[in-house]
Amino acid sequence: MTESYIRTPELLRLIRKVFRGLVLVTAIVGVGGIAIGSIAFGLPGLWAALIAVVLGVFFTATTIGALYYAAGRGQQLLMVALLGGWLIKMIILGAVMFWLKPQTFYHKGTFAATILTLVIAALIVEMVIVATAKIPYVTVNSITTQTQTGVSSAKGGDVFPQDGAENKGKQDSQDSDPSES
Repeated sequence: MTESYIRTPELLRLIRKVFRGLVLVTAIVGVGGIAIGSIAFGLPGLWAALIAVVLGVFFTATTIGALYYAAGRGQQLLMVALLGGWLIKMIILGAVMFWLKPQTFYHKGTFAATILTLVIAALIVEMVIVATAKIPYVTVNSITTQTQTGVSSAKGGDVFPQDGAENKGKQDSQDSDPSES
């Protein structure tokens, strides 16, 4: 089934909320990492935190960009964009870490602590925002469209998106007379 039941305006509102949360988390962790790294380790700590923050901003921007690109275009494209973006981010992170390994101008512990804190905090923010999102699954337009295209409901005239084509066979068998079997 290629049709998405998540309406685009609600999805875009959710993406904007995730974006604000990620920017806030990146700013807080970035300022904290820069302050702690600079105070504890001087210039190497500052460089380490700055590199981690730049990577965090890049990760946030690519996630939000992929979400905006895939919004309203179907759930399959959304998953491809997110998983493909994640794969690209991991390749870039690996390349940056490969380049940073022999370098001595930054503090490795500060870099690791800052980037791990950014990733964990971003995951928490994304999970909380998405889990508490209020996105309707059914709209009047989807009910009208589905009843006009012949999708029948099990009983009482209620039509739900999850009762579409994938459950049509189950409904037909439920609606038939058991004595005919």
